[in-house]
Amino acid sequence: MRIWEASLVYYFTCFVVAEILRWAVRTFVPKPPTSLTVQLLNEFIGTLQICTPMFDVGTILENYGLFGVFVEITVIELANCYMIRDCIASPCPIVTSCYRKGKILRRALYVLAVQITAAFLSSRLARLFFSIGIHPVHLEVASNYECSTDLSVALTTGAAIEGIAVLMGKCVETVASDRYADSWLQYLVNSSFAGFICALGINFTGLYGNPIVASACTFNCLGVTHLGHLAVYWASPIMAWYISEFVLGVDDDFDEIEEEEPKKGIKDEKKEVKKEIKTGKKDD
Repeated sequence: MRIWEASLVYYFTCFVVAEILRWAVRTFVPKPPTSLTVQLLNEFIGTLQICTPMFDVGTILENYGLFGVFVEITVIELANCYMIRDCIASPCPIVTSCYRKGKILRRALYVLAVQITAAFLSSRLARLFFSIGIHPVHLEVASNYECSTDLSVALTTGAAIEGIAVLMGKCVETVASDRYADSWLQYLVNSSFAGFICALGINFTGLYGNPIVASACTFNCLGVTHLGHLAVYWASPIMAWYISEFVLGVDDDFDEIEEEEPKKGIKDEKKEVKKEIKTGKKDD
């Protein structure tokens, strides 16, 4: 089996596992889709789906170069456009939404905690698959317990690269949405640009464009401090996201998630009945 074939099996496995988990949530969680519990479970699954395939990017880069990375990221992003749903899988809109609406802070912390947990587990799932050894290269990756940062430039330069990439990505998304709304061309343009920009910047920062993916792959790796990692891969993309919202218009994806409404007790129902009776008498 060739390396790219082993990688395809890996990606396919990641998406199949995500779909199985979504089916399990729909089948075994006795709560409506709008409940906070279901939303957090879907967020966990979506973040796993976003993060786990990224652990194979280095293998593709070493064996197929930048063009291989372009094709890989384009295919993965195109698959995500059709398969990922009911989640955000990025802390950027969460943070900017909290800045606009402080009342959603508690819910934002829940979602962020779920994303971080899923990012942590994604590396374990990737290592588990690689340990199966469908290709010798994957076995080498599984046996290597030390990682090094993808940052090969100064912190300020790396932060600028990550921030500009996020800003450009949001601009392309806006243009594609305006011209090819809800069509396959919109998905193709967004996915192709993601692959293109990743290939351009992967040798400088890894060009993740998503803080949670960057932390899943490189947090606690050798070569950069925790503070440096947060500055390059978190602070800069979040600032770029906020600037894009200010310039291009507010994106309320996170605001659309509703909190689970508390169940009404018997006393509350009685109170509502009394109010209706009183209102009926006044009207008479």
